[in-house]
Amino acid sequence: MTSSLGNRYRDMAKPARASMWFVICSFIQKGVTFFTTPFFTRMLSTDAYGTVVIYNSWYEIITILATFQLATGVFNKAMIKFEDDRDGYTSSTLVLASVLTGSVFGIYIWFADLWNGLFDLPTCMMIMLFLDIFFSTAMSLWSIRNRFEYRYKSVILLTLTVNILGPLLSILLIILSQEQNQAYAKIGGVLAVKILVYLGVYLKILQRGKTYVNTRYWKYALIYNIPLIPHYLSQQVLSQSDRIMINKLCGSSDAGIYGVAYQLSMALFIFTLSIHNSFTPWTFESIRDRNYRAIGRLALKIEIGVGLACFAFSLFAPELIYILGGKEYSAAVWIVPPVTMSILFQTIYTFFGNIEFYFEKTKFVMVASLLVAVLNVGLNAVFIPLFGFVAAGYTTLFCYAVYSFVHYWFMVHICRQNHIPSIYDGTSMWICGIVCIILSFLSYILYLNTAVRYVVILTISIAVWSFCHKHKAKLLAFIKSK
Repeated sequence: MTSSLGNRYRDMAKPARASMWFVICSFIQKGVTFFTTPFFTRMLSTDAYGTVVIYNSWYEIITILATFQLATGVFNKAMIKFEDDRDGYTSSTLVLASVLTGSVFGIYIWFADLWNGLFDLPTCMMIMLFLDIFFSTAMSLWSIRNRFEYRYKSVILLTLTVNILGPLLSILLIILSQEQNQAYAKIGGVLAVKILVYLGVYLKILQRGKTYVNTRYWKYALIYNIPLIPHYLSQQVLSQSDRIMINKLCGSSDAGIYGVAYQLSMALFIFTLSIHNSFTPWTFESIRDRNYRAIGRLALKIEIGVGLACFAFSLFAPELIYILGGKEYSAAVWIVPPVTMSILFQTIYTFFGNIEFYFEKTKFVMVASLLVAVLNVGLNAVFIPLFGFVAAGYTTLFCYAVYSFVHYWFMVHICRQNHIPSIYDGTSMWICGIVCIILSFLSYILYLNTAVRYVVILTISIAVWSFCHKHKAKLLAFIKSK
C-alpha cells in the first residue's frame, strides 16, 4: 500500500503535486493558529486577548490602504502579462508597496494621537503593525511568484517556520512579561520571527529583480487595483467591524470574548475555503461547457453539508468554547450559532459570485460589498449599545444573508443578459439556508440543560446513522450524481 501511494505521488504532474502541498500547508497554517488559541486565551487576560483581536482586525483593514492589495489579483494577472520579466515586476512591485506603506505610516505618525484614538491602539503597537505589513508584503509576493512556477518546498518551509516558531516565542515572552505587557508579548513574538525570516525574502526579491522603479509596472498595478480598493475595504469592514465596534462600545474584554467565537468559526471557514478552491475552477469549466444543471446540483449538496457542519458546531458550542477559551469566555457560546451560520451564507455567496467573476461583472461585486458593509456598520451602531456584544453575531448573520441575496439577484440578471438559464435553484437554496438557521438556533434551548443536550445529540446521531444505513445506495447515488 505504501509503495503504491509512493508511486502515485511520484507520477503526479508537477502542478498537481504543488497544489496538493500548498493546500496541506494552508491547513497546517490555519490549524496551528486554531490549536494555539487555547494556550493564549488561558495565558492572557480577556482584556489583553481583546487587544490582540483588535490589532488583527485593524491589520487586515490598514493593509489594504498601505499596500493597495498589490499582492493579490493584480499580481496574479501580472505574472502572465509580464511573464518574460517576472523578477523585475516582483521587485518593482515590492518597492511600490514599500513606498505606499511608508507614506501611510508617515500620515499616521504625523497625527498619531488622532489615529490612536480611532484605532484604540498605542503608538508602539501601531509601529509594530506597520512593520508587520512592510515585511509580510514581501512574503506574499514571493509566495505567489513561487506558486506560478510550482516551487513549493521553500514557501512551505518558511511559512511553517513562522507559524510554528512565532507562537512559541510569543508564549515564552508572555511567561516572562508582566500582565500589562501581555498583548505586546503575544504580538511581538510573532512579529520578531516574521522580520527575521521575511527580511531575507525582501532582500532576495530585490537582488533577483534588480528593478526598483519601473513606471510601466507601477502604472499597470495602480490602474488595475485602485478601482477595486472600495471592494476590498468593504469586505474587510464586513468581516472586521463587529470586533472593532464591540471594542469601542463595550470594551476590549468583550471584544476578546467575541473573538473566541469568531476563531471557532474560522475552523469552518478553512473547510469551506478548501471546497471553494476546488469548486470554482470546475464551475468555470462547466459554464464553458454549458453544463449548468450540474453546477446547481453540486452547490446544493455543498450547502447541505456546510449547513449540517454549522449545526454540529452549534450543538457542541459549550464544549468547543471551553476548549478554546475556558470559563472566562463562556459567554461566547451564545453567539456561536449566528457566527457559524454566517459561514454558510458566505459559502452561498461564493456560488453566485463565481458567476459574476466568470462573466467579468466585477462592478456588481463592488456594489454589493459597499452596500452590505454600510448596512453592517449601521446595524452594529444601533444594536450593540442596546443588546451588548451578542448583537454583533446577529447583525453579521443578517448582513451575510443580505449579501448572498444581493449576489443571487445579480447572478439571475447576468444569466438573463447572457441568455442562459438561472444556474442555481434559488428556492431550494434559500429553504435549505432557513432550515439550517432554525436548527442552529434550537441549540439555544439545549444550552440550558447539558444532560438533555447530550440525549438530543445521541438521538440525532442514531437517527442519522440509521437513515444513512437504510438509504445508503440512494445517498451514494445522490452524492456521485452531478
